[in-house]
Amino acid sequence: MNSTSKRTYGACLALTLVLVQFGALRLSPSASVVRVVLPLTIAAVPIALWPYRRRLGTCIMFVGLAANLAVILANGGLMPIERSTIVSAIGAERAATYRTGAWVPGSKDVLVAAGGGRAIALGDSIRIGSGRRGLVASPGDIVVWAGLLVLAAEASVAWQRDRRRERNLTNEARADRTAEGGATTVWRATPPPSGDPR
Repeated sequence: MNSTSKRTYGACLALTLVLVQFGALRLSPSASVVRVVLPLTIAAVPIALWPYRRRLGTCIMFVGLAANLAVILANGGLMPIERSTIVSAIGAERAATYRTGAWVPGSKDVLVAAGGGRAIALGDSIRIGSGRRGLVASPGDIVVWAGLLVLAAEASVAWQRDRRRERNLTNEARADRTAEGGATTVWRATPPPSGDPR
């Protein structure tokens, strides 16, 4: 398997892991499935992205994934979140339906008491967006997203560089053909020396 195939396979595998995780979070009827699937998929993504390990964006993503995995493992397979964060994201009325110490259905979170949980600083504590539809993220999530942006920028630069290189090679090949054709034309156009029977 060549390096391009490995990278394509790795990217497809990483995407599949993300989809499996998303499906488990949304469709699981209980926390037990999420507690297994969440850490396993997070741990497997760096393996899938290993062919891209020399990219800066991938290294940044590895740092974010490691932070998320550490806090999730420290809290029994789920990401800790405090009630105040849930209230800020969905409002007090909906937040009141969730029990402390229990999994928040449809998410990767476990609701912990204020100041409770392990490594809570790495948990879901950053609110993004406005109104009652805010998104909650962990510091690790932010680092992963930053890594994705850097990786996308690196891929764009590499693609443009490859296009330039291909264009230059094509232009050089055309110039070589033109030079060869020109030399032949000049030779054919040269009149024979005087006195030549031709």
